[in-house]
Amino acid sequence: MSAGQLVYRGVPYSTHHHHPLPGLEPVEHVYRGIHYRMPLKHEPRLVDESLELHYRGHIYHHRQQQTQLHLEAG
Repeated sequence: MSAGQLVYRGVPYSTHHHHPLPGLEPVEHVYRGIHYRMPLKHEPRLVDESLELHYRGHIYHHRQQQTQLHLEAG
């Protein structure tokens, strides 16, 4: 191991190593127990402001249009 090499939990790595960008080919993966076969690179879905979001006992609503108007007036 060289003097300039970084180590994380005993595993050496280089800051010059570049990982490939996510591709468009579908990949099998599991998130929160649900199996997916989708590409890792994808466009975000449009926001549905009618949905209620629940987080730690609180209910939230998307306010994308309201925020955009506030920023434009700003």
